[in-house]
Amino acid sequence: MAAPMLADWMRNQKLKGSAAKGATTFDRNLEEALDVRRRDHALYTLKKNLWREGTAIDFSSSDALSLGASGLLRKEFNKELECYPDLPPGPSSSRIMDGNYQYLEMVEEEIARFHDSDTALFVSSGYDANVAVFSAIPRPGDAILYDELVHASAHDGIQQSQTTCRLSFRHNDVEAFRDSLETVIHSQPLIRQGKRSVIVAVESVYSMDADFCPLQELIDAAREIMPTRNAQFYVDEAHATGIIGPLGRGLVCKLGVQKEVAIRLHTFGKALASSGGILPVAYLSIASRLTRPKR
Repeated sequence: MAAPMLADWMRNQKLKGSAAKGATTFDRNLEEALDVRRRDHALYTLKKNLWREGTAIDFSSSDALSLGASGLLRKEFNKELECYPDLPPGPSSSRIMDGNYQYLEMVEEEIARFHDSDTALFVSSGYDANVAVFSAIPRPGDAILYDELVHASAHDGIQQSQTTCRLSFRHNDVEAFRDSLETVIHSQPLIRQGKRSVIVAVESVYSMDADFCPLQELIDAAREIMPTRNAQFYVDEAHATGIIGPLGRGLVCKLGVQKEVAIRLHTFGKALASSGGILPVAYLSIASRLTRPKR
């Protein structure tokens, strides 16, 4: 089974730009751009799911609880649909217009109670959540302090933020975090005066190395250095959802620091075998800010 996969992958690494005879300039230019990846044998292509359709064993997906593979989730989903026969299949509009409906709010409230947060807001994906949070929540004069190994989507969101002070700290290093936080305070007078905030972005579990964030220690350090409590945490729980903590609530609930974390991100596309995500938040103002028109 591995040999056909490898052969298919090697075929996709063959250069095509110079051989695209008769192609339009548009198509040829795209192939030449793809050739940059092919030269490094680094062009990714779509392929069949061998473990789902064949006899291979799943060592690559995020279906850690087998909710997707077992069919249990589909069964419960169908039961839920039967309970709400008039539930529309789609919103037909954005939620700030007329695409909001009672069922969405009911489930958001249920999830907020489950995670012990003031409220919660659905998002279409983890990527969209990170872009939304970082572009809408930090205000001019705020600072973003983030672990150097946060997800690429967090970096994309940070680039769209309104802050000019953005600083990373060494991965899972509490002393490096303390040093970086001190640097931010000394360089930003409004933060030093308690008039602006520091948004601290971390992940509860980092997927590549499967190591845990020293979240309690980071919170303790932030409270010691900034007793005015204008350091606010944003914790990405994507790889902890369904796995870590009581009933899979995540690391924040496991540590009992729900009131110390302003925003959490729980995605549904990994252990929960679905799509989308939810942002349990500690302040109603966060949800209001995230639902505002951006322009």
